Amino acid sequence: MRYKASVLVLVTILLGGPCLAQQAPAQRQPSPEEMQKIMDATMGAMVPMMGRMMEVMLEAQLKVAALPDTAERVATFKKNLYDALQAKGFSKPEALQIVMATGIPSASPSTK
Repeated sequence: MRYKASVLVLVTILLGGPCLAQQAPAQRQPSPEEMQKIMDATMGAMVPMMGRMMEVMLEAQLKVAALPDTAERVATFKKNLYDALQAKGFSKPEALQIVMATGIPSASPSTK
């Protein structure tokens, strides 16, 4: 009888124990107002870091733009684009208009 009781206790611990241990107490969902406060605090903490990252990126782009080789490379890019557009059938005025509207390659997606 003692053996059966020990086996029963062992089975209960092995089967029920981990399940019971893993069950976390029920947590309530934050209200929309609480969620907004959390989001505001998170964004408030990120803004200074994002501003500094933008400064560093802009400074790096300006350093590259100031290099003499950069103007040569941009000119080559624009000339190659102009020639390629004409080779694809665009007229000279059309190709020039497209080249003027096309920004230089940049790490920033919206830079022209």
